[in-house]
Amino acid sequence: MKLDLLRHGIPIGGHIYRGNQNDPISKNGWQQMLKSTQGESWDYIASSPLIRCAKFAKYLSKEQNIYCEIINNFKELGFGDWQGKNVDSIGLKLINNFRQDPINHQPPNAENLYDFQSRVLSSFEDIRLHHTNKSVLIIAHAGVIRIIKSYLLNLPVEKMFTIEVSCASSEHFTI
Repeated sequence: MKLDLLRHGIPIGGHIYRGNQNDPISKNGWQQMLKSTQGESWDYIASSPLIRCAKFAKYLSKEQNIYCEIINNFKELGFGDWQGKNVDSIGLKLINNFRQDPINHQPPNAENLYDFQSRVLSSFEDIRLHHTNKSVLIIAHAGVIRIIKSYLLNLPVEKMFTIEVSCASSEHFTI
């Protein structure tokens, strides 16, 4: 399977811990995604249901006549009390503690990291099983991409925040 992991473009509202809030991407973010997918084609597209991913996935599906599936398990990690807040309002020390040890320093009321990993990988494995000899595009969030990438690279989930995933970045894998 040829796999591409595409993160959504820059959302409206700037850099915040957005989590599973349903914020749209900006015009600039849309242009970023167009640029990242230019000249590419896939057999199958899977997307998070959140609008910052799903809207572009549906557009690309229609433009290229590619089947697109919206997968609820590809929603971003729920950041609990941090959702909608920026680094300044949360505090850099708390964020750094979380990135270094997300199990013992998760945000208050956040989704459990192991539960997040389980839901993302269950759908990812289903895709691998049913699209073995195909090219697949997954349009999702930084957290979802980090989970899949950690899995493919045999990294422990506890280290997932050491992986940088920029807006509209695309990662390519052959599995």
